[in-house]
Amino acid sequence: MSSDFASEQAGTYAIGDVQGCFTALGELLSRVEPYHSLWFAGDLINRGPQSHATLAWAYEQQDRIRLVLGNHDLYAISRWAAVAKAKKSDTLAALLADSKANDYFHWLREQPFFYRDGQLPWSMVHAALDAEWNLADADGHAEEIQRALRGKNWKRFLRRLWESEAPQRWRDCRNEEDAQRFRVAVFTRARWVRDDGLYAWTNDAPDASYLPWHQRFFARQKEGALVCGHWATQGLLVNDRLLALDSGCVWGRQLTAARIDQTPAAIVQVNCDGFSGVATPSASKKLERLPHA
Repeated sequence: MSSDFASEQAGTYAIGDVQGCFTALGELLSRVEPYHSLWFAGDLINRGPQSHATLAWAYEQQDRIRLVLGNHDLYAISRWAAVAKAKKSDTLAALLADSKANDYFHWLREQPFFYRDGQLPWSMVHAALDAEWNLADADGHAEEIQRALRGKNWKRFLRRLWESEAPQRWRDCRNEEDAQRFRVAVFTRARWVRDDGLYAWTNDAPDASYLPWHQRFFARQKEGALVCGHWATQGLLVNDRLLALDSGCVWGRQLTAARIDQTPAAIVQVNCDGFSGVATPSASKKLERLPHA
């Protein structure tokens, strides 16, 4: 789906997973100008070739953007904190070598896992909300994680987060550490869940009893409209209560924006080259500037 949508009035746009595809982001923003503010649905960095430029730009634009943390963002914070080891798919070397990396990552770890601004009907999460959570519940669960990640013992929190797999169901949490793992998994990783609330923390459904998380959520929660990312294989989904915007830019498909201050939300997309054939820029490469209103 694509649109040449344009308006003289600056709008608010939600954008799917950028994952360090800075060139595609610049092209997308040139298509939606003028804009008032931007919402990023998580996974701003990693896997794409330009994580360094992407986070540096976001840091400079922090007063005009809203961001929720995704699994790749949380992994990047853990790499910077020397809590997680590098993976083969890691494209963070130039970013971690930047002299301003501490500024960038301290700002990144201050970002929420769930966002509502009170003015628009949309709320934003990277992956999912549990079907038993209304929006107020989601706020509370997100705040529990955010308090830990922003607190003085945040490195210990991250280290313990990765020590064990998350329980697959809320009622299986034995202690607060389990509860934190479950919350993080839902907000940043969830895709599939059974009707009894049992999650599969996997890319593919184990069997036909598992449904996409949003089917179960919207069947139980009658209020709330959600912007999310995370699920490139599912692709773009647009309806009155869901804007699922991960359209697989880093895999060579599209980067998607949705104008969320108008009804219906107008969709704008740009094609992406993917990252496989693109060299990662060095830490000394001068950052190009993205246009803004």
